[in-house]
Amino acid sequence: MVRGVNALIVNDLAGWRGAARPYALVFLLATVVFVAGKVWVPGFGASFVIKVIPALSLALAATRWPGLARRARITLLAAALLCGAGDVILDLDRGRYFVPGLVAFLLAHLSFSAHFWPRRVAASPRRWGVLAVLIFCAGMTALLWPHLGALRLPVLAYIAVITLMVSAVIMSDAHPLAVAGSVAFMLSDALLAWAKFVSPGWPPQPFNVSVYFLGLGLLGFGALIPPSRPAPT
Repeated sequence: MVRGVNALIVNDLAGWRGAARPYALVFLLATVVFVAGKVWVPGFGASFVIKVIPALSLALAATRWPGLARRARITLLAAALLCGAGDVILDLDRGRYFVPGLVAFLLAHLSFSAHFWPRRVAASPRRWGVLAVLIFCAGMTALLWPHLGALRLPVLAYIAVITLMVSAVIMSDAHPLAVAGSVAFMLSDALLAWAKFVSPGWPPQPFNVSVYFLGLGLLGFGALIPPSRPAPT
């Protein structure tokens, strides 16, 4: 029976790699070009055109992915498109359009939550990870709070929603890559907030963006990996 389960998992992952490869390659190439551009040509005015490509490649994968349930397809597509919208908004003017960008990503996290919540597993062995997420987010809130000023409520709402999203992924049947992606996404947001509110410009944007794309890629494409199935009897 164990061999049967392992065979099914291997077959599922092999199929996933084949189907995901073109979208993942576009995602990776656009990420490398964008990050390199931020390092070598920081004043490039149309960088949002490149920055949105990874999210669009994930959205395209969601629309064309075989065997994906309608609800799962819609929620993943919405999450990818909302991330793309947030990418464009923040790249146009990170200071002036910070709140609209925050709203776009907040809605993206709600869409990811809607995707993974129906996949939750009762008494998941990963449930203790939720406690770590709660502690981390509570700690970040405490560190950021004195520096937020008028943005306290929007940022607090965002932290609550991303906590929900990461917890939903951890408690689901999602592949570990998706779990790692959700954590990386959370870390990228923490780095961005630190650079904006606490230590302006540090960590530098290329590093923050690299962690963000790592999180989005692992979370989005990891969501498409089929869960382990029991072997037929």
